[in-house]
Amino acid sequence: MTVERPLPSSVELVLGTHALLIDTRAARPMALEAAVAAMAPATKAAITADLKCFLAWCKARRPIATAVPAEPETLVHYLHWLAKGSDTRAGAKPATLARRIASIARIHRILGFGEREPLPTQAGMVRDTLKGIRRKKRERQKQAAPLRLGEAMQEGQAPPEGVTVKALLASCTADFIGLRDAALISLAYDAGLRVSELVGAAVADLRQVGDGSGRLDITHSKTDQLGEGALAWLSPDTMARLSAWLLASGIGKGPVFRRINVLTSPPDSDGQRLVRHYIGAKPLTRQGVVAILRRRVLEAVDCGLVEIEPGMEGDTVRGLSAHSFRVGLTQDLFAAGEDGAGIALALRWSSPTTALRYARELAVGNNAAARVLGKLRGAD
Repeated sequence: MTVERPLPSSVELVLGTHALLIDTRAARPMALEAAVAAMAPATKAAITADLKCFLAWCKARRPIATAVPAEPETLVHYLHWLAKGSDTRAGAKPATLARRIASIARIHRILGFGEREPLPTQAGMVRDTLKGIRRKKRERQKQAAPLRLGEAMQEGQAPPEGVTVKALLASCTADFIGLRDAALISLAYDAGLRVSELVGAAVADLRQVGDGSGRLDITHSKTDQLGEGALAWLSPDTMARLSAWLLASGIGKGPVFRRINVLTSPPDSDGQRLVRHYIGAKPLTRQGVVAILRRRVLEAVDCGLVEIEPGMEGDTVRGLSAHSFRVGLTQDLFAAGEDGAGIALALRWSSPTTALRYARELAVGNNAAARVLGKLRGAD
């Protein structure tokens, strides 16, 4: 039942560059500030967006709904509102609903709720509502389509089909844009980088070792809240592509991957155009990385490097994201016989279970039943 009272006085909390007003009647400001300081920038941005949405909805209710602490009934109404959508707003997917509830739960914990009583987000009616919406939409949480290397990982295996890292690299030309894109694709795959790690890579973070391979110093990571850093191995091929890009671009410090502006002059008397490339100083954005990836997929299709059923190009492109490199490498390592613990350590997954989730189809072919029954019931 919604509490009928106006929202109490609030304090303004700064989450990164975002400002958020929340109900703090029972708040512990010091605990909140400490929790915010411990959050990664992407986490701050996500929680801020989720809570702004919830608070705006609470204020629009008549009577006004209490945001913190929320009533379970309030959360049920909120979930239905999000899922339904409107003429100007698409209905939220189950994965989005789960994330928004998780953000609300987190802010409740930070403010001291849930220590003596269950959180409202844990109420049976809230969990049942989420399950019901998911069942109604019949949608399992989607993950980014994998971008695998394109080679068999073990003898007897067939190389993966469809869009692969090798196909994307083959689509890259030797001009500035092609050199940058090839270096970006190769680095993203080798190190299994999150997009924040990729756009944050700096020249000073790269070093080459004696055998031609390299190391990337990952100074900030989603799972590295204490800032201890991590190292990623880079193949000689990736180091060569990075060197070619940095040499051609003249980049000696700062962000490795930057926006390239192309200016083309009007045709001269012979019909020739002068093309100039201007390399920016700021790093690529997340959106810029996704745009590069999707453009490369379409170019690979145009070059005949990837076969996609006619009319399905759009679906293929939309299924890929900057996370696809990370998912693809995870699947390749599973296909090569590596275990979940080793993969989680190498790719900075929060746990082996998380890594396994991105390779469930490959894991099925290597589980206990598959190994034993494959020998006993193999085809003659």
